[in-house]
Amino acid sequence: MVISAREVTFGYNVRPGAAFTYSVLTDNGQVKRLVWDASSREWQTTYQGPRDVCDEYGKCGAFNVCNVSAASTSFCGCLRGFGLQAASRAVSGVCRRKVPLDCANGTTTDGFVLVPGVKLPDTHNTTVDTSVTVEKCRARCLANCSCLAYAAADISAGGEGTGCIIWTDDLLDIRYVDRGQDLYLRLAVSELPPPLSPPSPGPPSPFRPFPTASIVGASVGSLVGIILIALLVLLVIKRRRRRRPLISAPPIIQRTSPTVPSVQLSSLRNATGDFSESNIIGRGGFGIVYEGHLPDGRKVAVKRLTRSSLTAEDDEAFMREVKVMSTLRHGNIIQLLSYCKDGNERVLVYEYLKNKSLNLYIFGGDPRLRALLSWEQRLEIIRGVARGVAYLHGLSEEVIHRDLKPSNILLDDNWRPKIADFGTAKLFVVEQTNPTLVQSEGYTAPEYSNERHLTLKCDVYSFGIILLETICGQRNRTTPTFLSDAWESWNQSRISDLLDPAVAQPAPELLFDLERCVQIGLLCVQQSPDDRPTMSAVATTLNSNSLQIRAPKRPGLDSRTESPLHEADRSKQEASGTSRSSNSIYLT
Repeated sequence: MVISAREVTFGYNVRPGAAFTYSVLTDNGQVKRLVWDASSREWQTTYQGPRDVCDEYGKCGAFNVCNVSAASTSFCGCLRGFGLQAASRAVSGVCRRKVPLDCANGTTTDGFVLVPGVKLPDTHNTTVDTSVTVEKCRARCLANCSCLAYAAADISAGGEGTGCIIWTDDLLDIRYVDRGQDLYLRLAVSELPPPLSPPSPGPPSPFRPFPTASIVGASVGSLVGIILIALLVLLVIKRRRRRRPLISAPPIIQRTSPTVPSVQLSSLRNATGDFSESNIIGRGGFGIVYEGHLPDGRKVAVKRLTRSSLTAEDDEAFMREVKVMSTLRHGNIIQLLSYCKDGNERVLVYEYLKNKSLNLYIFGGDPRLRALLSWEQRLEIIRGVARGVAYLHGLSEEVIHRDLKPSNILLDDNWRPKIADFGTAKLFVVEQTNPTLVQSEGYTAPEYSNERHLTLKCDVYSFGIILLETICGQRNRTTPTFLSDAWESWNQSRISDLLDPAVAQPAPELLFDLERCVQIGLLCVQQSPDDRPTMSAVATTLNSNSLQIRAPKRPGLDSRTESPLHEADRSKQEASGTSRSSNSIYLT
């Protein structure tokens, strides 16, 4: 390592035969890692950052959160209780507090709202204490009028974590990330969620004045007494809230409870008109979905398992879906609100999604319905599904969906996709095969269909089929040459031929996105699981045009063997200059 006024460099010795690499940090903040490719005698970029727009430091300004899954015109959004000042409407606008904090003369009515799943703000002006609990951290923050937010310092053991980080300056450089951390933001009492909202994880928001002056001036014994009393009151409030049979949906940025509530069957009968046929919005192999109306006017989707088909296996699938869904918190995963298990009745209550499922828009016989989704919208849907699957695979207990298909991709009012139907989902255990085969024709990975070998790469294969179908508007299972046609069109640079004829041709500058998308889809459906990328790599690459992608093999060809026909085709293509295999930097 060399650090001087003239240079900052590092070097190391490699083992014989290892590839040579070096990293470059440019003056505009970009970093690249390059590897020497002896065959081409060129340096190849294997990594470069920032990986997405939200990686840019301070992209959205203070009290603003960056969401890479949002539309390109709205990556930035003010935190709850903050809004753009009147003179600014830019993407990176200045967020100002709507209601001033109430912390003076020794008392406060302020409280905290949970901001879940984020990278914590810049710690340029923070205090850290690893020896206290999160509950004590909250009390310290509330007692300090300069404290704007707090979070746990150590979350390695799970739960709410331990230790204390307190912010006393502008909150800068926040972004949503998979498996992110909880941040508790201080707000005026009028800006806090209403008391009837489902309780958020972590300490509940206080609504009573907190005697800060007495804490500051009291002895250690008084401090302990006050904290114990406050915790007792909050515990009583939290228990009372949990007794209420809530089935209303919290805002998308709120995290669901670790265990969703169980509700009475009578309340669901009232919500659906006693499961009236006029309220049916969907039917499946094991149940019927009804439109439900809560007393406050909000809609929910009520999935009722068919009683005649309720077997021990169905009941197991039902409880599996409840268990899996109650732990999932992501903008591209449908939200389970509650469930009912009453006698032979098994009912799941989900958030209501107005635009129903993706298959209605990409396979519908009415061209006008298919034309509703432009190429740009289809691309955003593909990106959203990729983020959702990557989230499932990135959980501490990795979840395999096993039944990804367009009918299980639902669309909300803004056409944002949400993955649904987790009745077949499984927690992934390495080297464990699954005796119960779950197949959907056209979407099942070959190794799972033929050998019942279940891995995360099975979902990658299903996603690749969904991606290509969303582009083409054709079903894989009804078109025998679907994958080979897609590969031929990509290999011969006839990408525009693949786009659904009902969709307007994109502008020339958007054809590059279409080409990359097809290439990624073809990589996802490679015959060998080892040749398929991970979903995290797919999600990253779909959101970055700067990352290069390796060339896919012809679908259906095992990576360990190549047929003479394929070798002949390759030689012919290379001779004619049409082969695309030279664009090869690996997406892994």
